[in-house]
Amino acid sequence: MKTLTVFTPTFNRADKLPQVFESLMRQTSKDFEWLIIDDGSTDNSEAVVSQFKEKSDFEIRYYWKENGGRHTAVNYSYQFLRTPYVITCDSDDELVNNAVELVIKIWASIPENEYDRYWCVTGREINSIDMKMVGTPFPENINLLRGTKKRKAILRHPGEKHCCRKVDIHKEYLFPVYKDTRFVTENIVWEKINKKYDQYCVNDVFGIYHMESSDSLSKGKKEYTYERFRSGYYASLFYVDEMFHEILINKRVILAFVNLSRCAILTNEPIKVTLSKIKEWYKKIMILGGYPISLVWIKMHKEKVEKIKKVQVVDEYEKS
Repeated sequence: MKTLTVFTPTFNRADKLPQVFESLMRQTSKDFEWLIIDDGSTDNSEAVVSQFKEKSDFEIRYYWKENGGRHTAVNYSYQFLRTPYVITCDSDDELVNNAVELVIKIWASIPENEYDRYWCVTGREINSIDMKMVGTPFPENINLLRGTKKRKAILRHPGEKHCCRKVDIHKEYLFPVYKDTRFVTENIVWEKINKKYDQYCVNDVFGIYHMESSDSLSKGKKEYTYERFRSGYYASLFYVDEMFHEILINKRVILAFVNLSRCAILTNEPIKVTLSKIKEWYKKIMILGGYPISLVWIKMHKEKVEKIKKVQVVDEYEKS
């Protein structure tokens, strides 16, 4: 059995998958297999993957499913994971040449008495334009910290991360599935795991982040769509309901109180319904306080907001 699974969720990315494949062919360690979950592609992705299999020196497993969104592809992948660790490589990105070798060595270097408290090894990414690190590096002593102190340190050093996860823990946390959106931010799941386990943080670079991709979220601005705002509604509910304990250290929690009301208004969710989903009275007051701010924001963005119902398609494989 291999030590690592490289997992790639994809949707109509036949033209970009070769980039991932070539980065895997260059790996200094072949102690991995490549798991591709195709979330309902209608292009020639399967044929492209078949060509990879003829040339690769590592195992490739490809599975097609009905389209449901990136998060459903992640859920679907759990049944096929058979290695101790998994690292994601999106279909428009790539791993650095020694990524597999690095993450395996890092896991092996963690002291036995510390191993169980970590759920992932968190490394960094460089962008493909100037090959510079995205965000700021972690402090050297970060792994001496635990719990809330470590969370503070991680949140103070933002930027695109690249994580290698323990499969046993990863599989315990399914992504929620909603009927009215095909986009669910990964943070909903990762934050839940962070409440119970620590991350082992390093400044080693694992991935190359392709910001120049025409359909990357980092290229230009998000489309204002009903589906996006429903996604934002559920994410904000999560932060308000389950992450309030981090309100003093995690800006996403503070923003959630305003974003929740904004998304509720834009998707016609009644105030009473939103408030009924929150038990604590003080959170309800804070949510109500966000409505005036949201109404001002909506008025300032009236032209874009009016287009929400006109835009029907969202690329659920954009970076979140």
